[in-house]
Amino acid sequence: MEIKTCPACKNENNIEVNFCELCDFPFEGSEKEKSIHIGKFIGKKGIIIDSEDSLTKSRNLLLIAAGFYLVGSIINYPLLLEYLILLIVNVIIILVITTSALLLKKAPLLFLIIPLTLLLIIYISNFIINPDTLLNGIIFKVLILGSLVYSLYNYVASKKFKKKFNM
Repeated sequence: MEIKTCPACKNENNIEVNFCELCDFPFEGSEKEKSIHIGKFIGKKGIIIDSEDSLTKSRNLLLIAAGFYLVGSIINYPLLLEYLILLIVNVIIILVITTSALLLKKAPLLFLIIPLTLLLIIYISNFIINPDTLLNGIIFKVLILGSLVYSLYNYVASKKFKKKFNM
C-alpha cells in the first residue's frame, strides 16, 4: 500500500485520499488552498509556544507572590508571634507557592491547580472574615489568578493539540 505524507501535520495517509485523515489538508486543492491550510495549522501549532510562555510567566508571578507573602510575614512578625497559628499558615502558604513555582514545568496541571486553589481559598476566606479585603491588592489578585487560569487553559489546549497530532 502506497502512502503520502501530509505536509502540514506529517501524518501518513493512504495514497487514494483527497484530504489528510488527521488535519484535513487538501491534497488535491489549489496551491492557495494548501498554503492557507498550512498557515492555519501553523497558527494552531502556536498554542504549544503560548503554553510554554504562559507557564514561564505564571512561574515568575508565583515566585513574586511568595515573595510578597514572605515580606508581609517579616513586616508582621511581631503580630504573627502572638498568633502562632497565623505564622504557621503563612509559612505553609509561602512553601506551597514557592514549591509550585519551582515544580511548575515538571507537572504543570498539578502545580497550576494547587496554587490557584490555595489563593482562591485565601482570598475568599479573607473576604468572609473582612469584606474590605476584597479590593486590597485587587490588581495583583486579578493578575495572578488570571495568569494561572490562562496558563491552565493554554496547557490543556496544548496537550490536546499534541495528542491529536502525535507530537
